[in-house]
Amino acid sequence: MEYWKLVWVFVLAFLFGGYQSEGCWEIEKAALFQLKPFFSRPNGEGISWGKGNCCRWDWVECSTSTGRVTRLFLEDSCDLEKKDIYLGWYLNISLFLPFEELKSLNLGGNNIVGFIDNQGIKKLSKLNKLEILDFSDNKLSGNNILSHLAQFTSLKTLFLKNCGLQGSIDILSKVTPKVSCSC
Repeated sequence: MEYWKLVWVFVLAFLFGGYQSEGCWEIEKAALFQLKPFFSRPNGEGISWGKGNCCRWDWVECSTSTGRVTRLFLEDSCDLEKKDIYLGWYLNISLFLPFEELKSLNLGGNNIVGFIDNQGIKKLSKLNKLEILDFSDNKLSGNNILSHLAQFTSLKTLFLKNCGLQGSIDILSKVTPKVSCSC
């Protein structure tokens, strides 16, 4: 009889938010390790991605109930002293697809000039919980980000400040009126 009381205590604690995951999902941890070489500051400054629970790593935030990654703060995290990065680089968007519960992705200030072929911004729209996307302070001129915004079903905020895109902001309101934009 005491056993069932203990089971009920755990069930109630889980249902009312008393449960916190002991770590992130292995598939997401592996994806973070794949991202690490692209988002490392000079001398590894700020990088804590290593052993243990990736929900406790720098620049990563997870859901306390599921242990899934919900926010990635990767702004200004490239080593711009490297010549190839300084000139700009192409991002492989598919590296973010394992983060199925990702709500916020900040990629500002990383000298991203575009996306690897067939892995572009359109592929990022598969993250159907993504609400905030920040591409500020990159070099995205010539990319057609705005034409793919209609495919982002949950996007609420888009940051494109100083990213080299040109055009009228009214294009944005015609494509997805629910999105607010800081351009």
